[in-house]
Amino acid sequence: MALIIKRAKFLGFCEGVKRAIDLTEQALSNQSLKKQKSNITVVGELIHNKQVVSELQNRGLQIVSSVEEVKPGSTLIVRSHGMPKAHIDKAKKKGIEIIDATCVKVKRLHNITRILVEQGYDVVLVGDHNHAEVEAIVESVQDNITVVSTPEELKDKKFSKKIGVIAQTTQSEQNFIDVVTNLLKISREMKIYNTICNASILRQNAAASLSREVDLMVVIGGKHSANTNRLAEICRKNVETIHIETGDEILPENIKGKKSIGITAGASTPSWIVDKVEEKIRKLSGSHNPSKKVKNTL
Repeated sequence: MALIIKRAKFLGFCEGVKRAIDLTEQALSNQSLKKQKSNITVVGELIHNKQVVSELQNRGLQIVSSVEEVKPGSTLIVRSHGMPKAHIDKAKKKGIEIIDATCVKVKRLHNITRILVEQGYDVVLVGDHNHAEVEAIVESVQDNITVVSTPEELKDKKFSKKIGVIAQTTQSEQNFIDVVTNLLKISREMKIYNTICNASILRQNAAASLSREVDLMVVIGGKHSANTNRLAEICRKNVETIHIETGDEILPENIKGKKSIGITAGASTPSWIVDKVEEKIRKLSGSHNPSKKVKNTL
């Protein structure tokens, strides 16, 4: 019996990531046409995908760790995770051109956070402590914000009577609900904003659904990508799951004895990497039947 390979209904690039890549490629192309030495710079990784970032670096993209390292006269790409306004203002004062590739959903999160702080709410941000998006939010408002990654972290936390709750855009919806449920027990007044990106929710739900239908789930994406790790966590609750960045990581023993394999991918994973992973699985299994694909529209 031939191996059945199914792809999640929603997987791979989201609009925010695609826009960031498109803006960067356009900037690099414009500079190439002018035959200028590349000065297109990004602070931190543009997206959480080594293969895509490496390709952009080969075309001239420069990666630095702080705004201070960006040279005057350069062009700074603000990555999809966003950047504190103070950093952008500092770059502008140095004569640096800004191309803002911040995801619109992340911008909305920044605006809601600022308004809550101005209204006197203690803000609880449900997210990953060291994630770039979370760090940018925290640094933007500085005071009156607490990052919580799990309900357990609420223990011994003290808040004022007014709490505003928001979420990292790639957060697990169930984890957000769990944190909110616990906060409702201790707060007299609460404003709740589910700022999780709809594309993240669709990918999480599609991965969960597919993981109940197959013998193995293959989750593709950066090992330090929050949304990809979230997909892997969700799938592991239902079936054996492996998290890989490229097809080279798949071994014969991973698929031995499997009758059906599901594939999903994080929001920073391009379709060509997904195709190569499926190609590797088919090569190892000796199967050549096409996978069941659904057009990804988000």
